[in-house]
Amino acid sequence: MGMNMAGYEAYKKTQVQTADQGSLILMCYDGAITFIKKAEKAHKDNDFAAYSTFLNKAQNIIWELHNSLNYEAGKIAHNLESIYNYMIRKIIDADYHKDIGPAQEVLTYLKDLRESWATITKKTF
Repeated sequence: MGMNMAGYEAYKKTQVQTADQGSLILMCYDGAITFIKKAEKAHKDNDFAAYSTFLNKAQNIIWELHNSLNYEAGKIAHNLESIYNYMIRKIIDADYHKDIGPAQEVLTYLKDLRESWATITKKTF
C-alpha cells in the first residue's frame, strides 16, 4: 500500500470512528448503493465473479443495518427489519440467477431510504 493509500485508509477509519449514528447509517447506505452500482457494471461486462462479490458486499452492509436496529424505537424498527430482510432475499436472488433486476429493485429502495435518513439527520443531529 502506497503512502497516499495508507493516508486515505487512516482518514476513512477516523471518519467512521468519529461519526455520529446518523452519519454511520448514511455511510452504510452509500456503501450498499455503490456496491450494487458496481455489480450492475460487472453484470454488464459479464464478470460474474465480481458481480457476486459486489452483491455480497452490499448484502453484508444491509445485514449490518439490520443487526443494528434499535427495537426500542418501536414500529419503525420492525418495518425496517422487514424491508432489510426483503432486500437481502432480492440480492440473493439476483446473485443466484445472475439477474440484475432484483438488485436494481434493491437499489431503488436503498436510494429512497438514504434520502429519508439524510432528511432525518439534518433535522435531529
